[in-house]
Amino acid sequence: MNPVLLRLYPAGFRRDFGDEIAESYREATEGAGRRVRLREAADVASHAVRLRLGLGSAHPGGRLFAAVAPFALAATAAYAAFNLVGSAGDWYVMRATGTADRMGPLMTLMNGCYLLTLLGAVAALAGRHLPGALCAVAGAVGSSVAFLYPVWRMPPDLRWELVGFLLAPVLIAALPLACPPDLRPARRVRGTAGMLALMVWAVLLVGALTVIDPLGIGLLFPWRFGVPMVAALFLAGRRAFAGIRTTMQLACAAAPFIVTIYFSGWAQSEEILALLGALAATAVALRLRRGSGSDTVNPA
Repeated sequence: MNPVLLRLYPAGFRRDFGDEIAESYREATEGAGRRVRLREAADVASHAVRLRLGLGSAHPGGRLFAAVAPFALAATAAYAAFNLVGSAGDWYVMRATGTADRMGPLMTLMNGCYLLTLLGAVAALAGRHLPGALCAVAGAVGSSVAFLYPVWRMPPDLRWELVGFLLAPVLIAALPLACPPDLRPARRVRGTAGMLALMVWAVLLVGALTVIDPLGIGLLFPWRFGVPMVAALFLAGRRAFAGIRTTMQLACAAAPFIVTIYFSGWAQSEEILALLGALAATAVALRLRRGSGSDTVNPA
Protein backbone atom coordinates (compact mmCIF):
# COMPACT_ATOMS: atom_id res chain seq x y z
CA MET A 1 0.00 0.00 0.00
CA ASN A 2 1.24 3.46 -0.88
CA PRO A 3 2.46 5.13 2.36
CA VAL A 4 0.99 8.42 1.15
CA LEU A 5 -2.49 6.98 1.54
CA LEU A 6 -1.85 6.08 5.17
CA ARG A 7 -0.46 9.54 5.91
CA LEU A 8 -3.84 10.98 4.99
CA TYR A 9 -5.25 9.52 8.20
CA PRO A 10 -4.95 11.33 11.53
CA ALA A 11 -1.84 10.26 13.41
CA GLY A 12 -3.71 8.55 16.24
CA PHE A 13 -5.97 6.59 13.93
CA ARG A 14 -3.00 5.63 11.74
CA ARG A 15 -1.12 4.39 14.76
CA ASP A 16 -4.03 2.27 16.01
CA PHE A 17 -5.42 0.93 12.74
CA GLY A 18 -2.75 1.54 10.10
CA ASP A 19 -1.67 -2.10 9.85
CA GLU A 20 -5.29 -3.26 9.58
CA ILE A 21 -6.04 -0.76 6.81
CA ALA A 22 -2.92 -1.75 4.88
CA GLU A 23 -3.81 -5.46 5.17
CA SER A 24 -7.40 -4.85 4.02
CA TYR A 25 -6.14 -2.86 1.06
CA ARG A 26 -3.67 -5.60 0.16
CA GLU A 27 -6.36 -8.29 0.26
CA ALA A 28 -8.77 -6.18 -1.81
CA THR A 29 -6.22 -5.40 -4.53
CA GLU A 30 -4.23 -8.63 -4.68
CA GLY A 31 -4.24 -9.79 -8.29
CA ALA A 32 -6.70 -7.04 -9.24
CA GLY A 33 -6.48 -4.71 -12.20
CA ARG A 34 -5.63 -1.05 -12.27
CA ARG A 35 -9.25 0.07 -12.07
CA VAL A 36 -9.86 -1.89 -8.86
CA ARG A 37 -6.68 -0.53 -7.29
CA LEU A 38 -7.66 3.03 -8.15
CA ARG A 39 -11.14 2.50 -6.71
CA GLU A 40 -9.78 1.05 -3.49
CA ALA A 41 -7.25 3.88 -3.21
CA ALA A 42 -10.02 6.42 -3.72
CA ASP A 43 -12.09 4.75 -0.99
CA VAL A 44 -9.16 4.84 1.42
CA ALA A 45 -8.44 8.50 0.64
CA SER A 46 -12.12 9.41 1.02
CA HIS A 47 -12.32 7.64 4.37
CA ALA A 48 -9.18 9.38 5.60
CA VAL A 49 -10.42 12.82 4.57
CA ARG A 50 -13.77 12.19 6.25
CA LEU A 51 -12.03 11.30 9.48
CA ARG A 52 -9.90 14.43 9.35
CA LEU A 53 -12.95 16.62 8.69
CA GLY A 54 -15.12 14.89 11.27
CA LEU A 55 -17.62 13.69 8.66
CA GLY A 56 -17.67 9.99 9.47
CA SER A 57 -20.81 8.18 10.55
CA ALA A 58 -19.54 8.22 14.15
CA HIS A 59 -19.22 12.03 14.12
CA PRO A 60 -22.04 14.55 14.66
CA GLY A 61 -21.07 16.30 11.42
CA GLY A 62 -21.44 13.12 9.41
CA ARG A 63 -24.85 12.38 10.90
CA LEU A 64 -25.92 15.96 10.20
CA PHE A 65 -24.97 15.71 6.52
CA ALA A 66 -26.70 12.33 6.31
CA ALA A 67 -29.94 13.91 7.56
CA VAL A 68 -29.63 16.90 5.22
CA ALA A 69 -28.59 14.99 2.07
CA PRO A 70 -32.06 13.89 0.83
CA PHE A 71 -33.46 17.38 1.31
CA ALA A 72 -30.55 18.95 -0.55
CA LEU A 73 -31.18 16.50 -3.39
CA ALA A 74 -34.90 17.32 -3.39
CA ALA A 75 -34.15 21.05 -3.51
CA THR A 76 -31.65 20.47 -6.33
CA ALA A 77 -34.18 18.49 -8.35
CA ALA A 78 -36.90 21.10 -7.81
CA TYR A 79 -34.58 23.95 -8.79
CA ALA A 80 -33.47 22.18 -11.97
CA ALA A 81 -37.08 21.41 -12.92
CA PHE A 82 -38.04 25.03 -12.18
CA ASN A 83 -35.37 26.31 -14.54
CA LEU A 84 -36.28 23.82 -17.26
CA VAL A 85 -39.91 24.94 -17.19
CA GLY A 86 -38.92 28.61 -17.08
CA SER A 87 -36.53 28.26 -20.01
CA ALA A 88 -39.46 27.25 -22.22
CA GLY A 89 -41.10 30.60 -21.57
CA ASP A 90 -37.82 32.38 -22.23
CA TRP A 91 -37.53 30.49 -25.51
CA TYR A 92 -40.96 31.73 -26.62
CA VAL A 93 -39.97 35.30 -25.78
CA MET A 94 -36.70 35.03 -27.68
CA ARG A 95 -38.46 33.63 -30.72
CA ALA A 96 -40.90 36.55 -30.62
CA THR A 97 -38.07 39.08 -30.37
CA GLY A 98 -35.88 37.37 -32.95
CA THR A 99 -33.02 36.57 -30.57
CA ALA A 100 -33.53 32.79 -30.53
CA ASP A 101 -30.83 32.12 -33.13
CA ARG A 102 -28.22 34.11 -31.21
CA MET A 103 -29.01 32.68 -27.76
CA GLY A 104 -30.02 29.20 -28.95
CA PRO A 105 -26.68 27.42 -28.32
CA LEU A 106 -26.36 28.91 -24.84
CA MET A 107 -29.93 27.95 -23.97
CA THR A 108 -29.34 24.43 -25.26
CA LEU A 109 -26.24 24.09 -23.08
CA MET A 110 -27.99 25.38 -19.98
CA ASN A 111 -31.05 23.18 -20.53
CA GLY A 112 -28.82 20.15 -20.99
CA CYS A 113 -27.10 20.94 -17.69
CA TYR A 114 -30.42 21.45 -15.93
CA LEU A 115 -31.63 18.10 -17.26
CA LEU A 116 -28.43 16.39 -16.08
CA THR A 117 -28.90 17.98 -12.65
CA LEU A 118 -32.53 16.86 -12.46
CA LEU A 119 -31.84 13.27 -13.50
CA GLY A 120 -28.80 13.04 -11.23
CA ALA A 121 -30.74 14.25 -8.19
CA VAL A 122 -33.63 11.89 -8.96
CA ALA A 123 -31.21 8.95 -9.32
CA ALA A 124 -29.57 9.82 -6.00
CA LEU A 125 -32.95 10.03 -4.26
CA ALA A 126 -33.81 6.62 -5.71
CA GLY A 127 -30.71 5.09 -4.12
CA ARG A 128 -27.91 5.54 -6.67
CA HIS A 129 -26.43 8.07 -4.31
CA LEU A 130 -22.86 8.66 -5.44
CA PRO A 131 -23.25 8.55 -9.25
CA GLY A 132 -26.49 10.53 -9.02
CA ALA A 133 -25.01 13.19 -6.75
CA LEU A 134 -21.94 13.52 -8.99
CA CYS A 135 -24.17 14.02 -12.04
CA ALA A 136 -26.19 16.63 -10.16
CA VAL A 137 -23.03 18.51 -9.20
CA ALA A 138 -21.70 18.33 -12.76
CA GLY A 139 -24.97 19.69 -14.12
CA ALA A 140 -25.08 22.48 -11.53
CA VAL A 141 -21.49 23.48 -12.32
CA GLY A 142 -22.23 23.41 -16.05
CA SER A 143 -25.33 25.59 -15.79
CA SER A 144 -23.53 28.10 -13.55
CA VAL A 145 -20.56 28.28 -15.93
CA ALA A 146 -22.93 28.78 -18.85
CA PHE A 147 -24.48 31.71 -16.97
CA LEU A 148 -21.12 33.40 -16.51
CA TYR A 149 -21.20 34.85 -20.02
CA PRO A 150 -24.49 36.81 -19.73
CA VAL A 151 -23.85 37.68 -16.07
CA TRP A 152 -20.35 39.03 -16.72
CA ARG A 153 -21.71 41.43 -19.32
CA MET A 154 -23.94 43.09 -16.72
CA PRO A 155 -22.95 46.24 -14.75
CA PRO A 156 -20.43 45.55 -11.95
CA ASP A 157 -22.82 46.44 -9.12
CA LEU A 158 -25.42 43.95 -10.40
CA ARG A 159 -22.82 41.42 -11.44
CA TRP A 160 -21.61 40.68 -7.93
CA GLU A 161 -25.16 40.42 -6.63
CA LEU A 162 -25.63 37.47 -8.98
CA VAL A 163 -22.62 35.55 -7.66
CA GLY A 164 -24.91 33.86 -5.13
CA PHE A 165 -27.24 32.90 -7.96
CA LEU A 166 -24.35 31.04 -9.59
CA LEU A 167 -22.81 29.48 -6.48
CA ALA A 168 -25.87 28.47 -4.47
CA PRO A 169 -27.05 25.62 -6.77
CA VAL A 170 -23.53 24.16 -6.88
CA LEU A 171 -23.09 24.22 -3.11
CA ILE A 172 -26.51 22.69 -2.47
CA ALA A 173 -25.97 19.98 -5.08
CA ALA A 174 -22.60 19.17 -3.48
CA LEU A 175 -23.97 18.79 0.07
CA PRO A 176 -25.02 15.12 -0.41
CA LEU A 177 -21.43 14.18 -1.25
CA ALA A 178 -20.57 14.79 2.41
CA CYS A 179 -22.99 12.06 3.53
CA PRO A 180 -21.01 9.11 5.00
CA PRO A 181 -21.22 6.04 2.73
CA ASP A 182 -22.64 3.81 5.47
CA LEU A 183 -25.46 6.27 6.18
CA ARG A 184 -26.64 6.62 2.60
CA PRO A 185 -30.26 5.54 2.12
CA ALA A 186 -30.98 2.10 0.72
CA ARG A 187 -32.08 1.76 -2.88
CA ARG A 188 -35.74 2.64 -3.29
CA VAL A 189 -35.89 1.67 -6.96
CA ARG A 190 -34.21 -1.55 -8.06
CA GLY A 191 -33.27 -2.63 -11.54
CA THR A 192 -32.49 -0.76 -14.73
CA ALA A 193 -36.11 -0.81 -15.87
CA GLY A 194 -37.28 0.82 -12.65
CA MET A 195 -34.66 3.57 -12.88
CA LEU A 196 -35.50 4.20 -16.52
CA ALA A 197 -39.20 4.47 -15.67
CA LEU A 198 -38.37 6.93 -12.88
CA MET A 199 -36.28 9.08 -15.24
CA VAL A 200 -39.06 9.10 -17.82
CA TRP A 201 -41.54 10.07 -15.10
CA ALA A 202 -39.35 13.02 -14.05
CA VAL A 203 -39.02 14.25 -17.63
CA LEU A 204 -42.75 13.85 -18.27
CA LEU A 205 -43.56 15.83 -15.12
CA VAL A 206 -41.37 18.69 -16.30
CA GLY A 207 -42.87 18.40 -19.78
CA ALA A 208 -46.41 18.61 -18.40
CA LEU A 209 -45.56 21.74 -16.41
CA THR A 210 -43.87 23.22 -19.48
CA VAL A 211 -46.99 22.69 -21.59
CA ILE A 212 -49.37 24.00 -18.94
CA ASP A 213 -47.30 26.99 -17.86
CA PRO A 214 -47.58 29.15 -21.02
CA LEU A 215 -51.35 28.71 -20.95
CA GLY A 216 -51.56 30.98 -17.92
CA ILE A 217 -53.86 28.71 -15.90
CA GLY A 218 -53.94 29.92 -12.30
CA LEU A 219 -50.86 30.94 -10.35
CA LEU A 220 -48.53 28.71 -12.29
CA PHE A 221 -45.32 30.46 -11.38
CA PRO A 222 -45.34 28.86 -7.88
CA TRP A 223 -46.19 25.55 -9.56
CA ARG A 224 -42.84 25.60 -11.35
CA PHE A 225 -41.06 25.07 -8.05
CA GLY A 226 -43.82 23.72 -5.80
CA VAL A 227 -44.91 20.70 -7.84
CA PRO A 228 -41.37 19.37 -8.47
CA MET A 229 -40.51 20.02 -4.81
CA VAL A 230 -43.46 17.95 -3.56
CA ALA A 231 -42.64 15.18 -6.05
CA ALA A 232 -38.97 15.13 -4.97
CA LEU A 233 -39.90 15.03 -1.27
CA PHE A 234 -42.29 12.16 -2.00
CA LEU A 235 -39.44 10.32 -3.67
CA ALA A 236 -37.18 11.01 -0.66
CA GLY A 237 -39.73 9.13 1.42
CA ARG A 238 -40.67 8.87 5.06
CA ARG A 239 -37.18 7.80 6.08
CA ALA A 240 -35.77 11.22 5.16
CA PHE A 241 -38.24 12.96 7.48
CA ALA A 242 -37.64 10.39 10.23
CA GLY A 243 -33.95 11.30 10.11
CA ILE A 244 -34.70 14.84 11.35
CA ARG A 245 -34.26 14.50 15.11
CA THR A 246 -32.80 17.83 16.25
CA THR A 247 -33.51 21.49 15.64
CA MET A 248 -30.10 21.85 13.98
CA GLN A 249 -30.95 19.08 11.52
CA LEU A 250 -34.33 20.71 10.85
CA ALA A 251 -32.73 24.09 10.15
CA CYS A 252 -30.07 22.60 7.88
CA ALA A 253 -32.64 20.48 6.01
CA ALA A 254 -34.81 23.53 5.38
CA ALA A 255 -31.90 25.76 4.31
CA PRO A 256 -31.53 24.33 0.75
CA PHE A 257 -35.21 25.00 0.05
CA ILE A 258 -35.11 28.52 1.45
CA VAL A 259 -32.00 29.35 -0.57
CA THR A 260 -33.35 27.90 -3.82
CA ILE A 261 -36.76 29.51 -3.32
CA TYR A 262 -35.08 32.88 -2.87
CA PHE A 263 -32.75 32.59 -5.87
CA SER A 264 -35.52 31.20 -8.08
CA GLY A 265 -37.44 34.44 -7.55
CA TRP A 266 -40.46 32.57 -6.22
CA ALA A 267 -40.32 34.43 -2.88
CA GLN A 268 -39.12 37.89 -1.95
CA SER A 269 -37.26 38.94 1.19
CA GLU A 270 -40.45 39.50 3.20
CA GLU A 271 -41.76 36.05 2.33
CA ILE A 272 -38.41 34.49 3.18
CA LEU A 273 -38.65 36.11 6.62
CA ALA A 274 -42.10 34.56 7.01
CA LEU A 275 -40.67 31.17 6.07
CA LEU A 276 -37.90 31.60 8.62
CA GLY A 277 -40.52 32.45 11.26
CA ALA A 278 -42.48 29.31 10.41
CA LEU A 279 -39.25 27.30 10.59
CA ALA A 280 -38.45 28.74 14.02
CA ALA A 281 -41.94 27.85 15.28
CA THR A 282 -41.54 24.32 13.93
CA ALA A 283 -38.17 24.00 15.65
CA VAL A 284 -39.67 25.09 18.96
CA ALA A 285 -42.51 22.60 18.56
CA LEU A 286 -40.02 19.84 17.76
CA ARG A 287 -37.96 20.66 20.85
CA LEU A 288 -41.05 20.73 23.07
CA ARG A 289 -42.20 17.41 21.66
CA ARG A 290 -38.82 15.83 22.27
CA GLY A 291 -38.81 17.26 25.80
CA SER A 292 -42.25 15.86 26.58
CA GLY A 293 -41.21 12.51 25.09
CA SER A 294 -38.15 12.31 27.32
CA ASP A 295 -40.31 13.18 30.35
CA THR A 296 -42.63 10.34 29.46
CA VAL A 297 -39.82 7.84 29.09
CA ASN A 298 -38.04 8.97 32.26
CA PRO A 299 -40.71 10.14 34.72
CA ALA A 300 -39.57 12.02 37.76
